Amino acid sequence: MIVNTTRITIQPEKRTEFFQTVGRLLAPIKSARGCRTFDFYLDASDENSTLLVSEWESEKDLNNYLQSNDFAVLRGAITVLGIRIIDSKANVTSHLSRP
Repeated sequence: MIVNTTRITIQPEKRTEFFQTVGRLLAPIKSARGCRTFDFYLDASDENSTLLVSEWESEKDLNNYLQSNDFAVLRGAITVLGIRIIDSKANVTSHLSRP
């Protein structure tokens, strides 16, 4: 499994627009092949700081998403409405099965 995280700081006057854009993208991204989950978090101590966390079955599934129109829209929103991306990374993890 691949976990992708991105921390974004949004322009205060553009928060509503950013939230609306991400809100419209959640369902289509969650239904993408190989997407286990895609979550959007707001920092409790800074309302302009957000975290996107997604889990993917494989690197191939993540790469397909990164080439999708949905990701292009999200990337555009981050570029236009954000101040900065503090951290963006993908980590390979595994789940241990329990009896």
